[in-house]
Amino acid sequence: MPNIPQSLLDSQFVYVVTINLEGIITFASSAFQAKFGYLGHPLVGIPSLDTVCIEDHQKCRDAVEKCFEQPTKPIPVVLRKPYLNKKFISTQWEFSLQLDETGNPSEILCIGHDITHTEELAIKTNVISKMLLENQEKYSNIFELSPVGIALNTMDGQFFEVNQAFANIIGYSNDEILQLNYRVLTPQNEIATIEEHLETLKKKGVFGPFEKRCLHKDGHTISVLLHRRIFYDKSGNSYIVSIIQDISAIKEKEQIILEQNRKLKEISFTQSHIIRHPLTNILGLVMLLEREGISENAHNFVMMIRESAEQLDSLIRNVVYKSSQI
Repeated sequence: MPNIPQSLLDSQFVYVVTINLEGIITFASSAFQAKFGYLGHPLVGIPSLDTVCIEDHQKCRDAVEKCFEQPTKPIPVVLRKPYLNKKFISTQWEFSLQLDETGNPSEILCIGHDITHTEELAIKTNVISKMLLENQEKYSNIFELSPVGIALNTMDGQFFEVNQAFANIIGYSNDEILQLNYRVLTPQNEIATIEEHLETLKKKGVFGPFEKRCLHKDGHTISVLLHRRIFYDKSGNSYIVSIIQDISAIKEKEQIILEQNRKLKEISFTQSHIIRHPLTNILGLVMLLEREGISENAHNFVMMIRESAEQLDSLIRNVVYKSSQI
């Protein structure tokens, strides 16, 4: 056996094995014997491939062949080994060809260690990375395809990232927006209010939803519903996430309704004051006629006039009442 430090032979973590040119184990360190002793005791004298999963036999043979091709270089190889209730454990090895006194190949020195946990961690890491990439793609799609505007700003207001819906709302291209500060999109007389909102956002981490006016690229003002939240990236940097919805059409409809209500109230006022005034006069004249000595036939006509006038008065009162509830 080659000259190997005793500390390495006694290690509980490093495996040391020698294999003759027929592939038979000629030496196994205590750590290797303790780990794979269930395969046979002692392990010395059994074929080395008995300690390797069948699927990795060819990989092991290839590593041995490389030892002969490159006799001065250690050959790395990862081998799976059968192990008790587990399907296998993963081990990392370095094979090196050993020469006898005459310079001829005599055996293969194999030094290795268990990397099962490292392999499992790598697999989990790959799975997590894949999930993160899938989620990143999913959330990227949500970000891009969202019908509402989404913007990411630095804490000083500089735009960092926006989706297409946000760009459509304010009329700028994405590249143009990234050169702007959100204050540029705020009417001058509302900047102080926005600064107050920002202070509240910093304290509470969230603010809104609230309505505000926003300046479109072409100069006109649009009404938006805005919701803001503080967002922290994995490095601890803070950003403002803004979700913005264009409610200009809704506000226009509200103005139309308000204008219609105003006109309806004007009509109500006209009915209650202007139309009812002559109607009141008619009812007063009817009362005077009833006190005069008129024929029975004329009296019947007067009663018909009174009844119609009272019906009209009731209708006007009803319209006035309903309009007052708007």
